[in-house]
Amino acid sequence: MPQVEEYGAQPPIELLRLLIDKSGMFDRKEWEWKSINGCTIVAAAAPPSGGRAVLTPRFTTHFNVMCMPQATQGVLAKIFSSILDGYLKGNNYQEGPLSCSLAIIDSTIEIYQKISEELRATPAKFHYMFNLRDVSKVIQGILMSHPKSIQTADTMQRLWANEVSRVFGDRLINVEDTKWFTDITLEMLNRSFRSALEFNDLFGERKVIFSDILKIDAAVRLYENVTDIPKLNKTLTNYLEEYNLSSSVKMNLVFFEDAVLHLMKILRALR
Repeated sequence: MPQVEEYGAQPPIELLRLLIDKSGMFDRKEWEWKSINGCTIVAAAAPPSGGRAVLTPRFTTHFNVMCMPQATQGVLAKIFSSILDGYLKGNNYQEGPLSCSLAIIDSTIEIYQKISEELRATPAKFHYMFNLRDVSKVIQGILMSHPKSIQTADTMQRLWANEVSRVFGDRLINVEDTKWFTDITLEMLNRSFRSALEFNDLFGERKVIFSDILKIDAAVRLYENVTDIPKLNKTLTNYLEEYNLSSSVKMNLVFFEDAVLHLMKILRALR
């Protein structure tokens, strides 16, 4: 919510309070009062912290306030495991990917809880605000896969590492926080998945990349692990040439490593 001013008020909140108190607002353009009737206001707010200010009592006195407790890990696991298991079994995934389902749910929830507790929002990191939608985005990323492209437990583990990196890791802004994230991701892979994947397999020289760009014109677009980097670069170059042939404004792009990685992240977000 807006920062509290000198006298304890928050201007946008005071505007809403005026609407509740007087059933209307003053139109400064037409210089007349506008009555608003038959309006019910339902508001939701997170606990004050990380840039969120306490709501003024003059505003909350108009509401019946209900506090919702945080969902326990068991409740979250039940919700998301039902979604993921239903998708994997309904699409006839092989036993390897299916065996990773429980580890995916538990590890995602644990990373969410740890990052919420240990990497809190500050004035320099005001966007470090994580919520349950981030967990659902990871699961949503897993649901973009297809049984043809995810046939082994190893590929499913790489997919999970990619999704948590896109949802959580890409929001971290310094080396210390990024190292904290990669360490905890590798710890989860080792402990929950019993995986042999190491730093270089996911975050080092061989960065994990999932995309559907290699077969974008196919009848079934597979969200797959991209391991052939020369082929990926050639595909991007071909699309660039097609664009330049059809457009009067040419783009002379150089597909260096960071540019390619950012393009893959953008494609995932658009997908």
